[in-house]
Amino acid sequence: MEVYNLITINFCCNDIKNINNNSLKDTILKYSKRMSEDITDTRFEDFTFPSTPELELLINKIKEDYFKKFNKKIKLLDYWSQIHLPNESTNLHNHINDSNINDSPDISGVYYVSIPENAGKLVFEYPINQYQTKKYYFNSCVGTYVLFPSTLNHYVTKNLSSEKRIAISFNFKIEK
Repeated sequence: MEVYNLITINFCCNDIKNINNNSLKDTILKYSKRMSEDITDTRFEDFTFPSTPELELLINKIKEDYFKKFNKKIKLLDYWSQIHLPNESTNLHNHINDSNINDSPDISGVYYVSIPENAGKLVFEYPINQYQTKKYYFNSCVGTYVLFPSTLNHYVTKNLSSEKRIAISFNFKIEK
């Protein structure tokens, strides 16, 4: 008997110990600029910020971990931050470029810089058939990153804390 798997959706996560999250947080809060609605399809929580040595260290560690696990190199396409104020959330979306699928990223991810208690969860929504979807709730914590297929729909639940929730998102292309 042969077994064929038609749908497999994986995501991976890891903790990074040697990142100065306070430095990243300070840079994001000091230099962030709200992204245009033309660039992002989320509400208003997406911000650009300048690259720093700490961000480069983070990205290089993620690339290294990915290569060790999958024996494939990934190239950073873009990055941005999310700053969720109390009672803010992110709507359901994915990272596919609808106007040009070839330019779409392969892998997307998020790194958690500052996550107060009750600041919301990352939720993956995936199909189990043409009529039903399931949800997987990921408990985010500072110093953890999550990588997932860019086609995977996801959102962030409401920030029920009284503090800002800060994360960095990114898109990668698998190098051929």
